[in-house]
Order: sequence, then C-alpha cells, then structure tokens
Amino acid sequence: MRTKFYPALLVLFILLFAAPSLGASYAIIMNGDAHVGEQAVLSVEASQIPSGGSVEWSVSPTTGLTPYRISLRAGGRECAFTPLDTHSLKVVASFIDRDGNMISSTERMITPKEFQINIAVVAGKPLTLWNASERSDYELSPDTLMEGTPIRIRASLNPPFKGEHTLKWTGDAATALMSPDKDDIFIRRGSVGESEISVSAFNASGTRLGGGEGKIIITLPASTYQESAMEREAWQSWQKAQELWESGSYAEAVDTATKAAGLSPRDSDISDGLRAMTANYNRYTKALKLRNDAKNFDAARRFDDALKNLRIAQVIWPADDGEEGIRAAEQKVEELRKLQQEANWLRDTASAYDNENMFEEALEYYAKSIAVMSSDAVSDRMERIRNRLTLISDADRYAGEGNNLEREGKLQEALNHYSASIMSNPDAGLRQHIEELQSVISRRERQANALYREGQDLQRRNQNQEALKRYTESMNVWPNDNAKQRIQQLSRSTRLAPDTVIRGPEDFGIGTRIDAQKMIQEADELYAQGDIDQAATLYKKAQAIAPSDEMRRWVARIDAVLKERDAVNTANRQIAEANALFKAGKTKEALDLYRESLKTHKNAEIEAFIRRQGTSK
Repeated sequence: MRTKFYPALLVLFILLFAAPSLGASYAIIMNGDAHVGEQAVLSVEASQIPSGGSVEWSVSPTTGLTPYRISLRAGGRECAFTPLDTHSLKVVASFIDRDGNMISSTERMITPKEFQINIAVVAGKPLTLWNASERSDYELSPDTLMEGTPIRIRASLNPPFKGEHTLKWTGDAATALMSPDKDDIFIRRGSVGESEISVSAFNASGTRLGGGEGKIIITLPASTYQESAMEREAWQSWQKAQELWESGSYAEAVDTATKAAGLSPRDSDISDGLRAMTANYNRYTKALKLRNDAKNFDAARRFDDALKNLRIAQVIWPADDGEEGIRAAEQKVEELRKLQQEANWLRDTASAYDNENMFEEALEYYAKSIAVMSSDAVSDRMERIRNRLTLISDADRYAGEGNNLEREGKLQEALNHYSASIMSNPDAGLRQHIEELQSVISRRERQANALYREGQDLQRRNQNQEALKRYTESMNVWPNDNAKQRIQQLSRSTRLAPDTVIRGPEDFGIGTRIDAQKMIQEADELYAQGDIDQAATLYKKAQAIAPSDEMRRWVARIDAVLKERDAVNTANRQIAEANALFKAGKTKEALDLYRESLKTHKNAEIEAFIRRQGTSK
C-alpha cells in the first residue's frame, strides 16, 4: 500500500488484484446524500481497478474545511470521511497499474447537507375539562397545552443520525427549559402564548449537524383547568354527600356538601342542594335535641313536657319508633293526668303572669297550684318572687324619694337615692337618668369653679361688688365652701345692688330634665298671658338643657312670630312718619318712606296707595 500527500489534498491507495475491464465507464458510487458530521462512504466497482493495481483517493474542499480523518475500507475500494460543513467537496479516485502508473481517474462532487431537526410535542394523556351542564368530562384536542405545567417535546433528526449526537436547546425568555441537552426535554411557560424553541445537534466530535426551530402554542390557562378540576371535585363531593345522607350520616353529609359548595360556589345545583340539606339537617338536629330533652323530662317525671317534645320532634323529623315513643309517653301522662291537670293549669297560669311581671297574680296561682300538688320548684319560685317584690318596693321607694329630692334641687342626695334604687331593682331608664344627673352635677361643679376663679380675679383688682356677685353665682350654680367663705368675708364691707341679677345653672345651659320641665311650664304660662319675649327666653333655656326636636321647632316658631311682630312694628312706625310727611305736602318723601316700609313688611294697602299716587300723576 502507498499513500501520497499533496497540499490541501489527502490521497490514499491500496493494492488490488482485480483487473479493470477495458473501455469501462468508471464512476464513484455513494448511497444517499452526504450530511455534515456523519460519515460518508464512497466506493468504486472492483472491476474498475487494474489487475495487480490499486486505487488512490483524494478529498479536497472547494472553499470549506478539509475532513480531518479519511479511512479506507474493503481493501481500498471504499473511502470514508466525515464532512465538517456544507461546502462542496471534490472526491477523486485514481486507478494505478501494477507499475505505479495512473491509467485513469474519476471524480465526484458532493455537497453535504445539514440534518433537519423536527420539534414536536410528545403526546401524553389528553387534558380533560369538566362540563358542568352535562356533568361529565370531555377531552380536549391533542394539541391543547396548558400554561404552567411541564410539556414534553422531542427533537428528531431527518434523516436519522447513525452515530451518537448531543442536542443544545434554547427558548424565549418566557419559557423555562428542563434537561436542555437531551432529545426529549420538558418546557414550562407561565402564561398563554407561543413558546419559541430552537435546537442544534452536534456529533461526538462537536461538529454541528444542523438545527431546527419550532413554536409550541400554549392555549389553555391553568386557571381554567384548575377551576374545571374544582368543579369536577365539587360535583363528586356533592354526589358523595348525597350518598352519605341516604345512608343516614347526616353530619358528615352536610360537611361534605359544604366543602363541595366551597369548591364551586357558582354551581346552583350544589348551593341549592346544600341549603335544602342544611335545612333538613337543622330539622333533624332540632328533633334529636327534642327527643333527648324528652328523655330527661321523663326521668324527672315531667311527662307532659316529654310528650310535648316527642310530638314536636315527630312532626319536625319523623322517626321509625317515634309513634311508639309517643304512645308510651301518653300512657304515663294519663296515669298522672287527673292529679296534675288542675295543678298544671294553675301553675301554667301563674307562670304566664310571672313572665309578664304580674307578680301578685303569679303568687296567687302558684299558691293554688301547691294546694293541689306540692312542688319544691314552685315553692322556690314563690320565695324568689316575694324577695323580688320586696326589692321592687324598696327600689320604688328610693326612686320616689330621689325624684322629690331632685325637684327640690338636691341633686347629690337624689343621685344617692337613685343609685340605691338601681341596686334593688336594675332599670335601664333610671340608669340612664343617673348618668345624665352625674353629667349635670359634674358640669355644675366645673362652672361653679370657673365663676369662683373669676371672683378671685375681680377681687384682686378690687372690683369687690362684681367679685361678690361671682362668688354668689358660684354658690348658686353649685354650693362650695371656698365661695361661701369669700361671700362671708366680702359681705362685711360690700353689698350687692338691689337690681343685681344673679345667674343660675339654667343661664349656663346646665340643668336636669326636671329643671327643663319647670321652665317649659313657666314659659307656657307666660305665653298664655301674652308675654312672648319672656316665654321665648325660658323656652330657649329649656332647649339648651334638654334638647329635643319638638322644642327646637317650637322655639323656631316663636322666633318667627317675634321677628314678624318686630317687622310689623317697624313698618307701622315708618308708615306713621310717611303719613305725617304726606299730610305736610311732602309727597315724594312720604312715598319714599312708604316704599321703605314695604321692604320691612309687606302691606297690600300701602302698595295700592302707592299705585294710586302714580296713576293720579
């Protein structure tokens, strides 16, 4: 064997013993296409090689890379090499005779191709969605893919690569790739849309075999699939709940149905069914409680109550042995009925009076009931009622005394009596009145202290008469020792003027409801006598102490009357002056004043008079 090397040219040969046929048409044979990175095998027919001669092979690129490894096979009749790119290669087979002379040659141009890589989704288990109206699953089309879940894709080389290869996957920014160096990988996309995927293949030597691109279209939002799964689970849970209900597991059925409604709150069949099931369960539990209570009543020999509960329970939720239990209870009741009938009627009557707080009547009928049939419970109740009546009597006495003290202006003493009344018999209305009275006392104390401080300031400036007035007002608003001592000291040298007006609590808007009622009564009398001004003053003070919508409207009405009266009086004075001017012949001045009076208060006669004067001109 002899090998020759030329620039950019590798030549291989081997001695062969077959003789070529003279005049034969030589050709280089290659099965299929050559591909980058995959070994290409070319051959010549054995008959083409001269007897005792050999064949030399050469592979040379036109512009690309020279294959770095070329091997001979089949005694030199075949040449094998791996193209490194897609540039054309010229392959020459030279036939050498026994003496080393080239007697002929043949050549072939080959252009390697890249492998096409196809990207496809590996079909898995079909996705299913729940058809809420049909209550069944339905399969989506095989190409439906869901966001947020692993999707298996596969790359396949076309034609298939004969050797070992590796893949390099890439994807867009929105797509996550898992195991990106394998033929089968998983991708995940967090939103609906197109995942753009590309892949490149390389042989064991690192030569790129080719590449491919593809778009994986994600059309199914995960939320839709999850909602479908929840609706499916909800319906299955609801069916389970119905089975549990039919088997008598009511509590478990309601829990299961509640979970079903939580999974699919918009499913009206489930929500309506849950409402009906819950209502029935409430009836069942109510009946169960009534039957349990009936057992307790029976143990306590309260047969009437037991019978009543059993009958109500049987109406609410019939039981198989319900009627039998009722008949047994009726028999027990009948045995005691004659003895208990009158006593029960008397006791029930007494209880009705008791519930209406008609305690005297209740005591009377409880006593009659005990006379018929003794009862420790009734005796205890009678004792409690007697104690209650005593407390109520005490409370009424304390409240009455407190009311009298309040009317006398003795607010602190009244407050103490009201508090004693509350201790004996709690009363919401009286408790509120106590809070109001405490507020009045607190405000009076603060106002008295403020007046006392004013008096001190006036006394320091030697305005003793004004200071004495403030101290007196302080005592009038709320008695206190400091003001009392100052009055005693100043009274030795200072006297108040006879017409001095001493302000009281009402002048500062401080008073009780009783104070307000007294003012309203006095104001009503003044109003009836025609003294509207003084009445209005008292009404306003009463409103300041005890505001009410009725009094506010009444004060507003009186203010309107007074305003109307003042306007009429003012207009009448203007008209009188205008009359005098008119009589004096000062017609223009009179008319001006007449018009001014109309602005103060409308007067149809004056308006007519002014119009007549204009007509006479």
